[in-house]
Amino acid sequence: MLPSLLIAVWNANGLSQHKNELQMFLLTHNIDVLLISESHFTTKSHFRIPNYYTYHTNHPSGTARGGTAILIKSTLPHYPLNPHCHAHLQATSIALDGPSGPLAISAVYLPPKHTITQDHLSSLYSSLGPRFLTGGDYNAKHTIWGSRLISPRGRVVLKTIELLQLDHLSTGEPTYWPSDHNKLPDLVDFCVFKGIPPTLLSAKSCFDLSSDHTPILISLSLETISRAPQPSLFNKNTNWDYFRFLISEQLSLNIPLKTTDDIESAVHNLTTLIQRAAWSSTPESSPTPQTVSCPLTIKQKLLDKRRLRKAWLRFRSPITKSLLNKASRYLKQLISDHNNLHFQYYLEHLSPAASSDYSLWKATKKIKHTSLPSTPIITPQGSWARSNIEKAHTFATHLSTVFNPHPSNTSPEEETSLVSSLFSPYQLEPPPPPFRQSEIQSTIIKLNNKTSPGYDLITGKILQELPRICIKYLTHLINASLRVGFFPDQWKVAQIILIPKPGKPPHLPTSYRPISLLPILSKVFEKLLSHRLLSIVESLHILPDQQFGFRQRHSTIHQAHRIVNKIHEALETKQYCSAAFLDITQAFDKVWHTGLLCKLRRFLPLNYFLLLKSYLSNRHFRVKVDNNYSDLFPIHAGVPQGSVLGPLLYLLYTSDIPTSINTTIATFADDTALLATDSNPVTASLNLQTNLNSIQNWLSIWRLKANESKSVHVTFSNHRLPCPPVYINNKPLPQASNVKYLGLHLDNHLTWTNHIFTKRKQLGLLLSKFNWLLGRRSTLNLSNKLLIYKIILKPVQTYGIQLWGSASSTNIAILERFQSKVLRLITDAPWYVSNAIISRDLQIPTVKEEISRLSTRYNARLSRHPNLLASRLTRPPSIRRLKKHHPFDLPNRFQYT
Repeated sequence: MLPSLLIAVWNANGLSQHKNELQMFLLTHNIDVLLISESHFTTKSHFRIPNYYTYHTNHPSGTARGGTAILIKSTLPHYPLNPHCHAHLQATSIALDGPSGPLAISAVYLPPKHTITQDHLSSLYSSLGPRFLTGGDYNAKHTIWGSRLISPRGRVVLKTIELLQLDHLSTGEPTYWPSDHNKLPDLVDFCVFKGIPPTLLSAKSCFDLSSDHTPILISLSLETISRAPQPSLFNKNTNWDYFRFLISEQLSLNIPLKTTDDIESAVHNLTTLIQRAAWSSTPESSPTPQTVSCPLTIKQKLLDKRRLRKAWLRFRSPITKSLLNKASRYLKQLISDHNNLHFQYYLEHLSPAASSDYSLWKATKKIKHTSLPSTPIITPQGSWARSNIEKAHTFATHLSTVFNPHPSNTSPEEETSLVSSLFSPYQLEPPPPPFRQSEIQSTIIKLNNKTSPGYDLITGKILQELPRICIKYLTHLINASLRVGFFPDQWKVAQIILIPKPGKPPHLPTSYRPISLLPILSKVFEKLLSHRLLSIVESLHILPDQQFGFRQRHSTIHQAHRIVNKIHEALETKQYCSAAFLDITQAFDKVWHTGLLCKLRRFLPLNYFLLLKSYLSNRHFRVKVDNNYSDLFPIHAGVPQGSVLGPLLYLLYTSDIPTSINTTIATFADDTALLATDSNPVTASLNLQTNLNSIQNWLSIWRLKANESKSVHVTFSNHRLPCPPVYINNKPLPQASNVKYLGLHLDNHLTWTNHIFTKRKQLGLLLSKFNWLLGRRSTLNLSNKLLIYKIILKPVQTYGIQLWGSASSTNIAILERFQSKVLRLITDAPWYVSNAIISRDLQIPTVKEEISRLSTRYNARLSRHPNLLASRLTRPPSIRRLKKHHPFDLPNRFQYT
């Protein structure tokens, strides 16, 4: 007997109002898929049931009418299909993976006031493939499927079924029960299917849900595949003592490590041994079955409601109808009270401590990172990649074109001259000192245990449980790689996951950011190597002072402060500040390996250069989507995003970006800003254009490209007219009155109005997400509410406060009012308690106090900064003409208010 899939079909006549009873219905009957007609959703609707994904198609008018939805268990592997959104037909469709191929399931609603043709229905059915099941409210009557009479629409539906050689399925009993006694019950909800043997399907009526339509339950005897859990080498029941014993027994230190083949073989043996030992030490964990928590009182009242409903449907007695309505209302209230009590218990027991498995932070993480259902991806051929394996191959094909350098714009002779240093003879140098075993042990201890593993599934936790002999083996292996100048190929295979970019269309492969998951052993080696390279780079002063990205004691605020300070000087001296903010296209993914090696060859010792040359060559990647993988593809350009060495290599690659004495350049990784000031706007833009021309030539030589459409040109000045436009790639940069740089919104007068307005909007959206935890009805204790505010909301509010604290008092008051609102919400304080008393009792400083406190600490650290460009920011401005506050004034600005 094959396992069956339980599908429910129901016209909800407004889904949101039935959420509580629907949740109980799904759990009681263990529904796998629910097909909804008349969901009445709009673009502002938010509907979620735990352990289910929700897909919906709204009415094209955008109003709360019509519409369809599908709820499917999150454990079933599936993918959405293209919806049908028309005034005459709405349909939501998914495809369910199975051993016989995909099965399309669709929720259909045909409004009664529109004419339906065979072409309309044929278009729907042809889009679902060879095997499908559609169910919903067709508003079509025919005696063939059990209706009382035959309607014109029923004839059209039947002709379409016969023409396309489809089948239909119904209970033969009424599904529509009008409240008007002048109308008779009838059957309008049924299913149409294809490619499924009718003997595998059965339907029965159900009377559990309250609507003018009763649901039908479809049992489909079809073997489905459950979503496989994420693979792992260990769980909470792993016997680590046995794990260490197995490795110690089978590992031998007597191995040759003189050639690259020896190193590759040793890496393979070590990886295989760790995996086998982990699997042997880990018992299989069986999935915990989902239990339904339903009190006996609710079960009894549910049985009473079913009995009354059957009696009313049979005899149509007004007295029975009155009793049924009363029982339905009472049952709804019971379910609501039970859910509220369960939810309040959950809130009361949330805790940030390890004893509760950090339940508070897990709850907030679910809110901040809402998991969205995966959407189909368009392929280069214009078709749709719907299944996970199709998506993996589509993403991999796209990335294989991304991980290639931009085409060269220089002549072959110029390029040959550029890379000639790579072919110069090597000079013998003493070998680098080997890594000590204590260094490797210390690096492993500091690993983050929650970092996702690479393709080999080895995590930081597993490395921390290794026996001492294995650490010694790893030390020999890494030192051999350093001595030979060879980075093992098995450590250069990246498993890439794609992260959607905010606000980008989810069906395009370009709307996703690739993150490389490398083997953890590779990261250990990279961390050790990174410390050695940093000491060489710092001793030779390779990195320019204006580069603040990925450097210790260099933050985004420091770099933004340089920009703000330069703008302040221009405003105070009545000058024009012409600024260009450049966007480098796919900067990390397009690094030209040959060009990078040329730059590394200039200053690195031979062994380190050969090791990095091996690190960059013969790299491969594969894409992971859920538990499906693409084939391996080569990487011909770029530094891995997610690696340890990647950021440093990018900084070295861009360390020689051209500068000018007439401009100020500020770089934070690939975020580049150029500022030129002058009393004459033409001269300011001319100086800026001169530096842009040299940067454009530099980008062309080193195969990088600036995206002129995403770059911005801003004139910071109190004058009305902007500076003349500037160009890159022979195209003018878009001019704007404000720009977002390193998370701060800079307007052309530096009033911070746009920044504070944007922050207030962002905080309002964040507060609405956390209202169920922070609101007045929440039973979460006060200390946890304050903890959430301090950890999640307050960092968003105070970011860059050392700079935007110079805004006007009226702008600062906007955020002051928001903080007061949140604190009143958290404490549920009555109206007669002042905001000052609430802040004092909770020991939460006001925004003005935070400006003074954080600015004082910031200036103290800034005065000891090792970078002169940053430490000079503590000097007071030489000219004070405007009634503007500077970041220099903030420690004492509100001292006497």
